[in-house]
Amino acid sequence: MDIRVLRYFLAVAREESISRAADVLHITQPTLSRQMMLLEDELGAQLFNRTNKITLTEAGVHLKLRAMEIDSLMDMLERDFSARSDVMGQLSIGSGIYSASNEVFSSLQDFSRQFPKVTYEIHTATADKLKEMLDKGLLDFAIMMEPIDVSRYEYFRLRTKDKWGLLLSAGHPLAGKESISVQDLNGTELLVTGRKAIFNEISSLLGEQARMNIRGYVNLMDNALPLVENSDWGCLTIDGAASYLNSERVVFRPLVPEITSNTVLAWRKYGMSFGVASAFLAYIKQAKLRQE
Repeated sequence: MDIRVLRYFLAVAREESISRAADVLHITQPTLSRQMMLLEDELGAQLFNRTNKITLTEAGVHLKLRAMEIDSLMDMLERDFSARSDVMGQLSIGSGIYSASNEVFSSLQDFSRQFPKVTYEIHTATADKLKEMLDKGLLDFAIMMEPIDVSRYEYFRLRTKDKWGLLLSAGHPLAGKESISVQDLNGTELLVTGRKAIFNEISSLLGEQARMNIRGYVNLMDNALPLVENSDWGCLTIDGAASYLNSERVVFRPLVPEITSNTVLAWRKYGMSFGVASAFLAYIKQAKLRQE
């Protein structure tokens, strides 16, 4: 299967029209129509519902998702090889919202001064999604909170640790406290992280006294914010995830005794011999962001 034909297919799917896609691709409409029919013959599946507006069949939707991944990988491959003599292209980094992420992202400005032809693609997602993208080659690097299985990756731990605490509405009865005890947690309806490995570790560190009243599970803070702002629920989370929120509406109060989590910068074990990602890895190692 030719990558050129897959890109033709993506153009038709995007434009929902053979004629408009042909104009975008600067080829004739009969040529594009013939290429799409040959692609359907090759795959043995109908990809389009051909009515007044072209839509995708179930097979077409599946191909679109896979073709987008392949197209992205091809773009990255082309950028890597074009960057061998002169560092240029796009660097893709994924992260949750952590305090430690600031170390990496704040270094991009200095890296950009050294390599002004580099552009950046930043993804915010859950650790599971970031691992999936890293495995597929859609990310160069992922910033993820431990505990996490990094057996398939190279990685190092970042210096900054994230502190755990309670995110509360500004009017919550506990908002006036400087810190949150286990007893405070037990008296509050809670939202907690949906990552079981992390929650189990935090529960273990809190000890047997922790008998939390859990009302729900969240993966990103954006999902929990409306519930926290408009109720007496609290969200057990890290300070990094709360740092960008409006302090007049919600407050973050750390746990006592203090509980912290490490964050890692991870990349795939193979494929870092050259290109933009290799240059950034060399730079980041020299920046002394890792835990010694």
